Amino acid sequence: MKNITIGQSFLGKPLRVDFVGDKKSPLKIFIMSGQHGDEKYSKEATTKLIGHFRSISKCPFYAAILSNANPDGYQNQTRENAQSIDLNRDHLLLQSNETEAIHSFVRKWRPQIVIDVHNYPSRRKHLLKKHLIINQDIFVDVSTNLAILQTLNDKKINEFISKVKLDLYSKGFSCDRYVIFQKSGKIRHSTLDVKDARNSLASRYDLFSIILEGKEPLKKEGVLGENRTVMSQFSALCSVINWLVQNEEEFNYKPHVSTKGELVPIRIKYRNSNEIIELEVKNSKTKEISKKKFKNYSSEVEISKFIRLPSAYGVPNSLTKLVKLLKKHGFSSLDNFKIGKHKMYYLKNSKDKKSSKQQIKKKIITNQISNYTVFPIDQQGGRFLAVLLEPQSKFGLHRFPELKLDFSKNLEYPIIRI
Repeated sequence: MKNITIGQSFLGKPLRVDFVGDKKSPLKIFIMSGQHGDEKYSKEATTKLIGHFRSISKCPFYAAILSNANPDGYQNQTRENAQSIDLNRDHLLLQSNETEAIHSFVRKWRPQIVIDVHNYPSRRKHLLKKHLIINQDIFVDVSTNLAILQTLNDKKINEFISKVKLDLYSKGFSCDRYVIFQKSGKIRHSTLDVKDARNSLASRYDLFSIILEGKEPLKKEGVLGENRTVMSQFSALCSVINWLVQNEEEFNYKPHVSTKGELVPIRIKYRNSNEIIELEVKNSKTKEISKKKFKNYSSEVEISKFIRLPSAYGVPNSLTKLVKLLKKHGFSSLDNFKIGKHKMYYLKNSKDKKSSKQQIKKKIITNQISNYTVFPIDQQGGRFLAVLLEPQSKFGLHRFPELKLDFSKNLEYPIIRI
């Protein structure tokens, strides 16, 4: 089997996955690129990777590669797909054919690792004021949301990033851990949200997820710049796969099944700090490349709220969009679940008359709940249900008005804890 079609784009173009390596290998890696249609160099790098591994007689892994996850956007040279949806921000609502097909494939094929390949713009307005352009060939990182079960400990993750950096340096490319320069001047590692592929797929399917970003070449750099970007991403992919193969035993684990009472973080934030990070930059005037130290760097993430998992969550059948969405995510529901104790959330106004704050409280009710679809947490991704459905979750589905989960007016939150 060399390739399959896992779905179609909004305009009917096939989403084709190419397979390389040894089908019998226990190490299964899913690689995708081109979620943003205007990031053509990531697509070229993964296409080059397919040709490279098909030319090798034996590979100690099995990889599925979706090199063009947004064929409509690629054809139109737009970041979004033909529905104006940013696919890498659609891994919660699954509104597009493309992201729904990706999740369906991952659920069926069950890889242990996902590598999401992108390009990043090196020019930032606030840095250009200082005549600086980010010059890292590659940024690499892993999932950052602490609700995700860590496949590797921090020591092993640091080893992974260090080995990839050293390997690329030996090939003439610069690499560092992925960072975001915020307008405020603060620097942090990528998003904590679960809307993107990296965090969403890792949360839902208990995967080790990697993001790999290659520098978007400047127009002035011409063909040489374009070739460097493609080669740096191709080399980075080879380095990452090499490390994964060398550490294959780290990924021989059984899928996690959640249990009642298990602690799950639902509010997470970057810890305020004033660390210093050193990155490679280019002077936009002199073209000189150098290392520069930046302040206001926050590297650590901390948990601000946990919850304990219930046995299940009950979703009113009247919330048809939400029930349909959870089933799109592949969650199983229980049939013939009639009676039981459950907890309902409600809002309670502060006793302080001068305060407008409202507190979320719970009350225990025992009654018939046959008009609910019940999703048990003892299934793969059960922890993810808490992240999606808890009203105090920083990353919950209550953020999306179309799902009708706001309870600031009705006082009672429609989803129940069973």
